[in-house]
Amino acid sequence: MQEQIASKKQTVLAAIPEECRESLDCIGAGLDRVMALLEVESECSEACHGIRCLVGMIKAKLEQTAGELCPRE
Repeated sequence: MQEQIASKKQTVLAAIPEECRESLDCIGAGLDRVMALLEVESECSEACHGIRCLVGMIKAKLEQTAGELCPRE
């Protein structure tokens, strides 16, 4: 069973194009910009602070998944 899972994981990793990591990095950079804007606005709005926290969690999950799918060499 473990061998089947490992084999399927290798198949998925082999199917990911090289540009995938670059695209994920661009998305992460965009989220950084959104978070910076929300940081400024969160000083005046509690709702913006909550949204900033949510975007931060999404970015962290994106980075974790990107690291698993497209590890840096």
